[in-house]
Amino acid sequence: MAQVYKATAWWQYTMIRITLALVLGLLMGRYIPIPQWCLWLCFIPVFLVWLFIDQRNTQDLFHMRWISGGAIQVIFILIGYVLLYRQPIPRIQSTITLIERPIQKANHYEAKAMMGETILLIYFQANHQIKDLTIGARLRLYKQPSAILNNSNPGGFNYQAYAASQNIYHQVYLKATDFALLSTSKPPIFQSYLTQTSAYVLSVLTQYIHQPKERSVAEALLIGYKKNLDKVLMNAYSNTGVIHIIAISGLHLGMIYTLLLWMFSPLNQFKKIQWLKRGLILLLLWGFTLLTGAGASVLRAAVMFSFLILGEQQQRPIQVMNTLAASAFCLLIYHPLFLWDIGFQLSYAAVFGIVLFAKPIEKTIFIKNKLLQYCWQLTSVTIAAQLLTLPLLLYYFNSFPNLFLLTNFIAVPLSGIILYLCIALLVFSPIRFMGDAIGKITTWLLTQLNQFIEQSASIPFAITNHIQISLTQTIVIYISVIAYAIWIAKKKMPLFWIGNLALLLYVGLRCVDIIKRQQQQKIVVYHVPKYAAIDLIEGLSHRYIGHPIINQNHLRQLQFLTPTRTLYRASKQANRLQMHSSLPFIISANKLILWIYPQSRIPSFHRVPKIDILLVSGGVKPPFNALALHSPNIVMVFDSSNPLWKIQLWKKEAERLHLRHHSVPEQGAFEYNL
Repeated sequence: MAQVYKATAWWQYTMIRITLALVLGLLMGRYIPIPQWCLWLCFIPVFLVWLFIDQRNTQDLFHMRWISGGAIQVIFILIGYVLLYRQPIPRIQSTITLIERPIQKANHYEAKAMMGETILLIYFQANHQIKDLTIGARLRLYKQPSAILNNSNPGGFNYQAYAASQNIYHQVYLKATDFALLSTSKPPIFQSYLTQTSAYVLSVLTQYIHQPKERSVAEALLIGYKKNLDKVLMNAYSNTGVIHIIAISGLHLGMIYTLLLWMFSPLNQFKKIQWLKRGLILLLLWGFTLLTGAGASVLRAAVMFSFLILGEQQQRPIQVMNTLAASAFCLLIYHPLFLWDIGFQLSYAAVFGIVLFAKPIEKTIFIKNKLLQYCWQLTSVTIAAQLLTLPLLLYYFNSFPNLFLLTNFIAVPLSGIILYLCIALLVFSPIRFMGDAIGKITTWLLTQLNQFIEQSASIPFAITNHIQISLTQTIVIYISVIAYAIWIAKKKMPLFWIGNLALLLYVGLRCVDIIKRQQQQKIVVYHVPKYAAIDLIEGLSHRYIGHPIINQNHLRQLQFLTPTRTLYRASKQANRLQMHSSLPFIISANKLILWIYPQSRIPSFHRVPKIDILLVSGGVKPPFNALALHSPNIVMVFDSSNPLWKIQLWKKEAERLHLRHHSVPEQGAFEYNL
């Protein structure tokens, strides 16, 4: 009997295969340098093979389909590799053009400008004339911008990589004498409209929502404006697992899409003008996307909804997985560095998790009651989203919100109501009494939401901190989760054993890392602007020396110290090191460290052994000549409590005497194994 060919499910997802090939090419382009001529040498024969097979008759094409498919995959891998070659080269230019109005901060103004093909981040000195600068203003710089460096602490946020993903490579601080206004021009009509619309939205919220904390959440929820958000409140949203509420994402665009479907539902009875309905929905969705700044997550949602709407217009069956992959493909072609954007990764992980796991999880429990069934559906979606985002959250943020089910169960529906009320506030704001009524209701709901989040975050077990997993461990966790999921869905035992092996491998990698960390001894001089902060790491514990405000202030400790302690698993606090003001030495088994600071006294060097490391704090000038004679192999470390102009002078003096040195403000934290 002839065997009937039946396509497997995997071959139905064309865009997933192509997108994975593109992603592989981007990763190779980032981490494996290959000359461009080699790429062409690979591309031409592969393209010719694909072209040759494509011209064959139907029977030959069927038998050789795997060669044709492999050739297409290789072509898209090479395309991904080439895309990184085409990234703009950061070049410093003296003439720039503002692309946004300066935003007022506490002591300065911030703005972005085009500098050639890249974006320049500008900090203006506070001046009443700065606020008059408009989009399109051309400036001549008399000061050279500096490159954005990764001077973060170990395990901390890599601002350089984040800025690069936004096409920002340089920054500059400008006084009134550092630039000149060459010309002003009106911005493009569409950009001007978006700016005016954003300003109008902010003015309406200011008029009807009077409490600053509540208004800042409404601004973030409605148009993604987060300049006024309170850091403590934002930290509470993060610790409770609902930070996505105040970060414009697919959740918000989904709510807007649902509202638009309801608004245009009367047009459903007119079959011949369905194209008009879908066109209007697309126009409004993209208008909202651009109004919010078109971040990676909301762009992903906008492209995905666009594919869904266009698929409906063509009356074609919709494969959600293909649609998601197509949206990712388009975004990566448009801006390949999105692949390294944390928001982009989390956004796609969450949506793929919901698509793959929400329905199976929901079907595990049958509930007749409609209200309870809706509650279980919401819970299923939350659990499904966490399944694929959890490894990324642990890898990037080293913590897990234990109350995410409870907080999402209450906060997500409440945020939806608030979003619709904010839209109603914009519509009815010209009618004063209606605006006041809607504003009061919105303010009250925002207050309840903020209080619920803050009280949830204050519960002692609300969050599990100091979770440290490596990139390899993250990949192994994903292999385990995916293998178990396919095993449950398809009942294929080999995948069950793959999941078990991946889980055992994760445990083994973790045990090896813990054993390694138990033997560690090192000193870390942190980059904390204007402060001295030092940790002595011994095994799985740390001893802190430096300014007490950094170690005692929870937010500063979380920002500067915790990521490094988590990276090295040094979460236990050992007894504080007692320093004698007349003998400021730190002595380990093999190293001698001298720390000089304003209250210390520099010892007579002929009475002490050779010094390995000199820590300089508080602007105290080191005795260069005496150190060069006594300890020529010394490493001088200038921490962030020293003025930068002094560090520049000290570096010249150290180089003159051939002394090694490290500037923490410029080069980032200093690490040294003791």
